[in-house]
Amino acid sequence: MTGTVVLAGKLDTLGDSLIKTVTDWGGVALVAALIMLVLVTIARQMSMKAAIGAVLAMVIALGIYKAREGLSDSVSDEINHPANGAGAVVVVVDAPRPGTGSLL
Repeated sequence: MTGTVVLAGKLDTLGDSLIKTVTDWGGVALVAALIMLVLVTIARQMSMKAAIGAVLAMVIALGIYKAREGLSDSVSDEINHPANGAGAVVVVVDAPRPGTGSLL
């Protein structure tokens, strides 16, 4: 008796497709929510300062959202390989010498 076997690959493809669809919708929903937040802020405040602030906040939030993969990689690399990062800045402050006229 030979039977047909359903491979997990079909379900894997379906799952990946579903996850990608939900992720894409999430990105679009974030943009829509931020735009609505900006419009509500403008409507409530009736102020140009509030409008500019809300738009700037939206641009920053979207910039961070779009760069999340690069930021994640950078932070992970810095945590996992601290010797490869930028060197620490060291400032040496000497005590003032007597008779130089310094206030400290």
